[in-house]
Amino acid sequence: MIVIDLFSGGGGLSEGFHENGFKIVAQVEKDQWACETLRTRMIYHYLKSNNDLNLYFDYLKNRRSYRTINQDRKIISDKYPELVELLDHVVLNKKFGNPASDPHATSTKDIIQLINKSLKYHNENSVNVIIGGPPCQAYSLVGRSRMKEQAEKDPRNYLFFYYLTIVKEYQPEVFIFENVPGLLNAKSGLVFEKIKEEFELAGYKLASGIEKEDQKNVIDFANYGIPQRRKRVLLFGIRRGLNIGYPVFEKYKYNWTKTLTVRDVISDLPALHPGQGDDYKITEYALPASCNPFQEELRKNSIGVINHKARNLQDRDREIYKLAINAAKNGMQLKYPDLPAYLKTHNNEQSFLDRFKVHWWNNTPHTVVAHIAKDGHYNIHPDIIQTRSLTVREAARIQTFNDNHVFEGPRTAQYIQVGNAVPPMMSKIIAKAIKDQMLLLISANADHSLVTHS
Repeated sequence: MIVIDLFSGGGGLSEGFHENGFKIVAQVEKDQWACETLRTRMIYHYLKSNNDLNLYFDYLKNRRSYRTINQDRKIISDKYPELVELLDHVVLNKKFGNPASDPHATSTKDIIQLINKSLKYHNENSVNVIIGGPPCQAYSLVGRSRMKEQAEKDPRNYLFFYYLTIVKEYQPEVFIFENVPGLLNAKSGLVFEKIKEEFELAGYKLASGIEKEDQKNVIDFANYGIPQRRKRVLLFGIRRGLNIGYPVFEKYKYNWTKTLTVRDVISDLPALHPGQGDDYKITEYALPASCNPFQEELRKNSIGVINHKARNLQDRDREIYKLAINAAKNGMQLKYPDLPAYLKTHNNEQSFLDRFKVHWWNNTPHTVVAHIAKDGHYNIHPDIIQTRSLTVREAARIQTFNDNHVFEGPRTAQYIQVGNAVPPMMSKIIAKAIKDQMLLLISANADHSLVTHS
């Protein structure tokens, strides 16, 4: 089953499809470092299929810096020279847009040519599934409140047109379009109505879930065993004439023995003080053996902890974090107006009301978003001895990335990749449910063929 992944980011959504036997022929992503992460992940899956993960681990052990990525990968390309060509065909570092108005953009026509080139390279001539989710800041409630009236004019409201063009070109049986709930009411609901109308004209039925009322189809990934409060909408497109319905994601949810807490998610990772840790070196787990089923799952095919370096912290922020952690310990959230005057830096206190938030040990983690790249105030570690914000690896744990999933690039780029991602465990649920639908189609076509030829 052939897949195209659009707006791929660091590969969270494609991960579930890799794991469930889908063949990803193209991943289109504008960010350079996210593309390097996608390449490293493709290397991982390729070496795993060749029973040569030791070479992948050698790469992890010998990485020096994001500046030396090509030299560091040489140990892999020397043994598997064919990988260079594969990565060039699959990972397309291109930005959708109009080159006439944006010098960094590539026309959809040119992107289609590159995808066609990859299909030919893979000896494939059709696409079964398109996955992705256009960047969602203009749809999200936080994004819209931050941008005020600019949100109404934001061109990102219409990035779905590029997604639509690719769907029109390849006519897959189905597609999945992941986004924030704000998509449903952006521009007073007109954006979503436009999306439905355009896909209908393209020959697809678009459903936001099993309920008739779209707002009732917003799902919280926490209800599917993902250790994070993360509300999203999963739009599913079905090509007209195909007799299948919305996927049954519920069937594949993770049934842990208990509701996962922050402690369950990150307690086996090494303790760090601000500035400690390492972006590239591999460190040992804090709990080598006695970890829980969730931690065991994420530690599969892993030789240690990577992307685990704590941010430096100013004295003022460290003092605030201690107050926030003590408040969380008592079941409360520190509000900005409650800070002592000498710790305040903003006059408009209401705008910064929820500026500081702790992932408390006994709670389900709250939503990790790309803002974590700017500061860690909304993602404070619960241990008052450490008094710091989450590392990239801790945020990646909350997002359910496997510990061997490397995030390439400077740390800021790593945080953005993690914050923007679809949790891989959720993508596995999505992929399994879509696989069910695809197998139904194959079975129905086989039955029809038997009837036709009898």
